[in-house]
Amino acid sequence: MRKLLSLVLSLTLVFSSVLMLASVVSAESKFKITEDADIAAKIKAFTDIKSLFTDKTDLNAVKQFYVNQFQTDVKRIDATIKPDDPKIDENVSFVLDNAIKGTLNVAQAKQAVDKGLQWYFYFSLRDLISNKVRPALAKEDFNTATTEFYKVVQIYEGVIQSTVTKRDGTYGLDMTGILKGTIEQLLTDLEEKNVNDFNVHRQVLDKTIIKTYALATFTYATNIPAKPAADQPAAVTEGYFLYLPVYTYLRGGSVEDANYVLNVFASGDASKVDKDKIQAALQRTMIGKVSEYVTNAYTKLADGDLQGARGYAMEGNMFLSTQEVFFTKEEYAAAAAHAQQFAEAIDMSDLAKAKTASFKMLKYLAAKDGTQISVNVKTYKVDGQSRTAASAPFINKKTSRTLVPVRLIADAINAEVSYDNSTKTVSIVKDGKKTELKLGSDQIIQDGKLNETLKLDQPVVVDKGSSFIPLRAVAELFGKGVFYDKGEIIILR
Repeated sequence: MRKLLSLVLSLTLVFSSVLMLASVVSAESKFKITEDADIAAKIKAFTDIKSLFTDKTDLNAVKQFYVNQFQTDVKRIDATIKPDDPKIDENVSFVLDNAIKGTLNVAQAKQAVDKGLQWYFYFSLRDLISNKVRPALAKEDFNTATTEFYKVVQIYEGVIQSTVTKRDGTYGLDMTGILKGTIEQLLTDLEEKNVNDFNVHRQVLDKTIIKTYALATFTYATNIPAKPAADQPAAVTEGYFLYLPVYTYLRGGSVEDANYVLNVFASGDASKVDKDKIQAALQRTMIGKVSEYVTNAYTKLADGDLQGARGYAMEGNMFLSTQEVFFTKEEYAAAAAHAQQFAEAIDMSDLAKAKTASFKMLKYLAAKDGTQISVNVKTYKVDGQSRTAASAPFINKKTSRTLVPVRLIADAINAEVSYDNSTKTVSIVKDGKKTELKLGSDQIIQDGKLNETLKLDQPVVVDKGSSFIPLRAVAELFGKGVFYDKGEIIILR
């Protein structure tokens, strides 16, 4: 039977359904696995290529070592990456080639090799789980699944763990301990042939590594402006390669913000690195991921898919964990407690309790990047700042739909709104796209064309000079996460 674990180590709160393990705080560092010779050789080659960087580095020798020992397998992993997403080999080779030409320096080449290959090893770890471990589990081939997971553990311990430990030291966390306990629990899941729990617990492994690289990115955003000018190019390169492993995942939370961080580091210009702006952008991407996964957990549970709901709840809670250092200790502890209640309610298949608990957790995110509204109340908050609307949201007694003022929503999502009295049409322009809603109609016109698949669940109405649209339309039309609890409304990315 699963028990919910909340690990609280150095104010690090992780919400998972793993058993409390004494080994989490054990002094022993090695995992009890059978090592794979090929993986061991790759890890040794990683150590060897880094040792080529000396006071008299031969960059041609570094490039040749990379080509001989890594490039083929790096390209294999690159083939699993979406066509338009950044590729490992392309980025590493670009820096190496330009360092050989003299347009970039040796220190930049060193960071591209070190952090670029960490990117490769992390994606190799993910590839093993997705394409080896999970298919074996689906066939109930637990011997193969265990053998392949040993390789995952070997990569983590041989390459990634050192970066986790560095971030722990910077922020006073214990992600190393959390990952140790999680890996040991995953090994227990395999031993006990518990596929459902394995699929939940692996989210802790993956998302804690994502947290590691996101915090590493933030570390360089913090440190670069204060570094001597001569050291800044290498630091920007290092920040860039530390961000690339998590860029595509964070982009799912906010394309604009993920691209902003990428472009700052990709520019190579240290003067563009603004700690506060990068922190805000990183957190907005993470808030978007929490919103996505919490919504997905609701949907899965409503459809009777408990295991799917458990997985999404874990992912949502882990993306809350990634934001730990961006909250005060008190804020994070309170949000974490509600997130744990959310996971417990999902485990009990209690959707109502899950929604209530998650709503309380999401309030802390809305204060950073979101809108908080109350039915029949004109005052509302955007990113924690109070504002006042001309009209209050209300519930239409005839349709039982919650209606919100269009201008309030436009303010909340940073859109432009206008009303044409002659045609009785509300126009909302967001990100260059125009949405038109006509008074008394449930039809939606987008960029001049009728949306034939989507209609409002009740027509637009005008009351006391203000136009109102159904709350659900906010999510459907603008891709926002909308959450409701006892007359309170939260709108997130």
